[in-house]
Amino acid sequence: MALNPESEKPLARPNSSKNYKFTHLSEAFRYDPLIMKWMLTFLLTVGLAHAAPIKTKTSDYLKSEIEASLNLLPLSFLASVQKAITIKEKPLKSDSKMSENLCDLPDDIEFGRTVRNTITISSQLVNLAKNSTQSFDCGHGSFKQLLTAVIIHELTHIKDNAEKISIDPDFQRIVGMKKVQKRSKKRLMNYNAAVSPDAYEFKNLEESLAVNVEFLILDPEFECRKPATANFLSAKLGIELKGECAKNDKILIQSAFLEDNYQTAVSLDLKKIYQVHYLFAGQGEALMSRWGHAMFRIVICAPFREVPGPECLEDISHHLVLSYRASMNDLSVNYLKGMMGQYHSQLFIMRYFEVQQEYTKFGLRDLFSVPLKMTENQKKDFIDLTLERYWTYQGKYYFLDNNCGTETVKHLAVALSEEESRLIGSITPHKIYKDIVKESNNLTSGQVLVVKSMSKEYEETYRFIQSNLPGLFKEKKFKKFLSKTTSRERFEAYERLNLEEVENPQLRKQLVMKINHLERYLSSKFIMGLPSRVMDVMEKNSSIKEEVLQMNESMNLLTTQPWEVINSNYGVPTEYEVEEELESFLIKRRHQVVELSGKQLEQIQQILGEKYFSYELEELEGLRNITTLIRELILQSL
Repeated sequence: MALNPESEKPLARPNSSKNYKFTHLSEAFRYDPLIMKWMLTFLLTVGLAHAAPIKTKTSDYLKSEIEASLNLLPLSFLASVQKAITIKEKPLKSDSKMSENLCDLPDDIEFGRTVRNTITISSQLVNLAKNSTQSFDCGHGSFKQLLTAVIIHELTHIKDNAEKISIDPDFQRIVGMKKVQKRSKKRLMNYNAAVSPDAYEFKNLEESLAVNVEFLILDPEFECRKPATANFLSAKLGIELKGECAKNDKILIQSAFLEDNYQTAVSLDLKKIYQVHYLFAGQGEALMSRWGHAMFRIVICAPFREVPGPECLEDISHHLVLSYRASMNDLSVNYLKGMMGQYHSQLFIMRYFEVQQEYTKFGLRDLFSVPLKMTENQKKDFIDLTLERYWTYQGKYYFLDNNCGTETVKHLAVALSEEESRLIGSITPHKIYKDIVKESNNLTSGQVLVVKSMSKEYEETYRFIQSNLPGLFKEKKFKKFLSKTTSRERFEAYERLNLEEVENPQLRKQLVMKINHLERYLSSKFIMGLPSRVMDVMEKNSSIKEEVLQMNESMNLLTTQPWEVINSNYGVPTEYEVEEELESFLIKRRHQVVELSGKQLEQIQQILGEKYFSYELEELEGLRNITTLIRELILQSL
């Protein structure tokens, strides 16, 4: 790799067999250590390699470990470094804290240090690496392997100083920066230590690069556990991925319904994915929804389809939605926390049909599904990042400048070329939609699919009931009816209803079904609005506040992250880890849901029993009565 002026010998790779038949000089250069030494000396002498020499002021043991570490790196790894690199071995301030237990080292231990082109390695670490033969179930597994990691880590800093890899926009998007930065000392927004191989990677961009490079070189599983990071480093550093690990493409489906959450594992198999869509939900009534919501839709083909094609668009029960959202345990949205970044930003993966219902039925918002033009490699990059983000990412959600829109754009930019990424210059969901569908940008592949809000359908249902049962409802306009209606008034109206006056039997059935359809919506709408009403009262009454906070604590026991369901070594879990831990989690979760749901029901009844909620209690009683009455009306209509 480079000459050692003190010994006048190049740092050499270990001896290997010479029994090779080469058809090209490059093959000899790769496999024969004697030819390699000669070629390295020649290249360094005439300056063709453009790599700086490495001077060592170390023990023979460390010198041999440096040679072994260089052997693991591509020959061109330091080609961009022009000044000589000096590696020293000396005591560092934190050496006294270094115990002989690799798994019990303090976070502030310093194993090595790089200042400009001078690397200093802890002599205590060298001593432990030389004398300790123990293996550990943490970190790099042994002190000897840790020493190799530190050498690679510090050499990566040298390379980064010359090439500025850590501030590459794609690297920043992958590891979790709020915005693309120009300085490598910037701290990462993602800080999910629970699923990191080494939490030191979150200190800043340059440490993130160095930590990930050391694991890429030393851990054969790294490219499967952090596939997007591995793809980037492989392309940027010229490090060929080994392909020795079995990549797991399974994720656990999340759901707003506790009984369905994490119950099913689904494969993001590229062979079954037809398209990736930008999924845009139109404007909502809530403050944080006024710009719409940005998501992705993964068009996965049904298992019986042999080849992905347009017919897979019909397989909506298999489609998934990727949605960056604020991960909240609160009963209702705290806008101040949302403005200050006190909610976590996470990638949620849900069934498309559930999301469609959420927006079109309950939120009364239109959905726009835009097929994105992607090559197979771009699709792979997109899915690799999806897997890594789902299992490892926990950033900070800011309603204004790190929200669903910005997170979605960053995710997509990793898959697209830089030129294509620049065409999406917006950060709000609606403007992103406009950038993507703009014809001259050529980012789409096919027509935009629109699922209309059910608002018009409910309004037509209301008009149908009005026209056939005049006088049943007082208000002529549906919006006014929604703002004024109570369950008690509607129950009394339905009680007065005499279906025998409707002579046409088909019309009788249709009317009852329409009333049932309308009531299901009104019931859901009321129940979904209860938490905000409770929160409003809570702020005015300390006793209710205490009860709500207790209920919130029990809710938190059921709020689980993917990495809490599957306890993996780090990053994306292996298929074995998923199979091993999912079953035990599901058994435990069933008991929790039954126990805590019953407890919550008691708490809700106790809270609503307060005098402040007389209207809510009356409304709930009216809804129960309506449900019973509609059953009777259905029987009458037959």
